Amino acid sequence: MKTLSLILIAFFIAIFSGCQENQINQPEISQINKDSLPVKNTIKICCEVRDPNYGICNLNGYVNYTHEVINRTMNPIGLWEISLKFHMSSKLCDKLGMVHLEWRIENRSEEIVYVSEEGILLLEKMYSITNRSDVVLLVRYLVTTNGVGLANVNLVRLERYFT
Repeated sequence: MKTLSLILIAFFIAIFSGCQENQINQPEISQINKDSLPVKNTIKICCEVRDPNYGICNLNGYVNYTHEVINRTMNPIGLWEISLKFHMSSKLCDKLGMVHLEWRIENRSEEIVYVSEEGILLLEKMYSITNRSDVVLLVRYLVTTNGVGLANVNLVRLERYFT
């Protein structure tokens, strides 16, 4: 009886250990789950910005963006490759009521960035303003593996960046 119970125990141990999945051949689950479809979203812009020449101005519009995490085996460990597409469409209005041509910000761009899984990347983009040659719109985006947000928006003089 003792021999029979030892054989049964050995048999069950052999079955359970033989039926377990081989961890070496299994793909890493975190990489599979991060490979995603493109996410399209809109960030509405409605804020005041300080214009160095015209005082406080209103900035109204939106940024449409597409955010896609790209899973490639050649990416460095711990970094995710993210494809970003931006479409900025905004209007700048001064509060002084001055008569001038319309100030618009229209731009499309594509970026590839690398972000750690728990990290945040600060991405700066400059946009030219129609009928303005003295300032540009500087937008700071917060990029994560989950999406994009706005950190801040400023008008900056051109000579600050090109002198």
